[in-house]
Amino acid sequence: MRLVMAVVKPAQVEAVRRALAAVQVTRLTICDAQGYDEIGGRLVQQACLEIAVNEDFVDRTVKTIAAALASAGTAPEAQILVMPIDEAVQLYRTVRGPEAM
Repeated sequence: MRLVMAVVKPAQVEAVRRALAAVQVTRLTICDAQGYDEIGGRLVQQACLEIAVNEDFVDRTVKTIAAALASAGTAPEAQILVMPIDEAVQLYRTVRGPEAM
């Protein structure tokens, strides 16, 4: 299990969300964030997409996000991070592990 985090511009969120839905990645969390612009020395508005996936969805998720951002011509400004998840729990069904994803 992995957590894929993508930090993008707020205007890119809907395009990335639609692209992910097209490859059957539909459960994600979208958070408002602020990043530091090193060149301008100021805070900039960003969005952070958090997507927990099983191992077989990791490559598909990363490639889809990268393709959606590249088609908008802004991929270099985004970041995609992939981190391991030790445990996942669905509280409403009392399910643990990969099935909880």
